[in-house]
Amino acid sequence: MSESHSVNRDTGEGGFSLLEVIVALGILAVGIAAAVSLFTAGTAAHSRAVDRLKSIEISESIFAAVEGALRDGANLDDIRNGDLLSDLLSRWPGVTVDLAFSTIPKPEFVDAVVVRMRIKRTSRGQQVEESFEQIIARSRSVRLIPE
Repeated sequence: MSESHSVNRDTGEGGFSLLEVIVALGILAVGIAAAVSLFTAGTAAHSRAVDRLKSIEISESIFAAVEGALRDGANLDDIRNGDLLSDLLSRWPGVTVDLAFSTIPKPEFVDAVVVRMRIKRTSRGQQVEESFEQIIARSRSVRLIPE
């Protein structure tokens, strides 16, 4: 008895066709492009947030210095014409600050001043401008007389 062995070949069943591979690569390319664009958008948003935080840091320092000067008895002209801003701005080269002062026309805010600040600086080769506003009381601080 002789046994015959027949080899059963299934043609076309063992792999992917060229069309299926091309479609899979196209889908993969679209996914990678979407991921890269999300990464780029995230990086840009982070850069804007860092710029905003830097401007906030500058404005808070200047508002604190103005408030301290007002509480120590300085008037608005002393602050405009004095060395207060130049001493502070030496920490941030290339930053310019415009200050504007006004009073609140309401009787419940008799001794308060509105400080409006515009900060101009260069960030990543572009001019950035931010505006801030704060109400500051002009009352003097209480000082204890040494005994």
